[in-house]
Amino acid sequence: MNDQLRESSPTQDLRAYLLGSWTVERSLWDRAGGTRGTFTGVVRYSGTPDGGLLLREDGTMTWPTHTGPAFREYLLRPSDSPAALDVFFPDGKPFHRMSFRDHANEDSHWCDPDDYKVNYLWGGPDAFSYAWDVHGPAKDLLLESRLRRAMTHNHPAKDLIVVSAVCVYDDAGRLLTVRKRGTDKFMHPGGKPEPGETAAETASRELAEEVGIDVDPADLEPLGSWLAVAANEAATDIEATVFTAPGTWEAHPSAEIAEIRWLDLSAELPDDLAPLLTDHVLPLLAKK
Repeated sequence: MNDQLRESSPTQDLRAYLLGSWTVERSLWDRAGGTRGTFTGVVRYSGTPDGGLLLREDGTMTWPTHTGPAFREYLLRPSDSPAALDVFFPDGKPFHRMSFRDHANEDSHWCDPDDYKVNYLWGGPDAFSYAWDVHGPAKDLLLESRLRRAMTHNHPAKDLIVVSAVCVYDDAGRLLTVRKRGTDKFMHPGGKPEPGETAAETASRELAEEVGIDVDPADLEPLGSWLAVAANEAATDIEATVFTAPGTWEAHPSAEIAEIRWLDLSAELPDDLAPLLTDHVLPLLAKK
């Protein structure tokens, strides 16, 4: 590694480097059975009072026998060096140490009866990757993850907003899309959270306010979480948690909704759909 790259690497303050939202793409390989899958989603590192981080990962896992939402959480706590963080399971049990420093970017964890080995690789100020190599009598896996920062140094003015959205269907199997006043893109019903709301509570409230559909938050079924370009806000990305409302529904526009349109997923898609739909949700629905 040359001196210029070493000076710009995030080894001096790992917490500051990780803080914020990242996209993640993961390849999953079960070498014992020859099976492969993927995981795509969003990772958010948020600060904790002890000077560490809470890692929350939400997304969609695709496996030959299953496609659906998945999430996990870890706690990252300060170590004896700002260049490293100690990773713990949510129950407080130790997992491993994370670092990008030479000779410190590898660690292992014994989970009886298998041995887990991890390797971290810094890819620049807005990207990194890591791989878990799992060997043992129970598992033979290779899990490779690639992360990119949601708000990059190359686009410092780009904002990120958090939203919830809902897939709603009518009795013909069509997907509900809405267009808000003063905009030209059709999207899911949904919107931004109010203080203290969970993602499901936001989705439930927005659904009732925008199209008159009442669904208890507990009845909403998680579909996945994605980062996407905002349809109606310039220089903005959205971090969207998407749910499905069970059953079939009728919808009526209210509040800020100017128009609703039921989308026939088997027909040619219109060109006025929001990126969250075209880039993430519709491709996933096509696999189901």
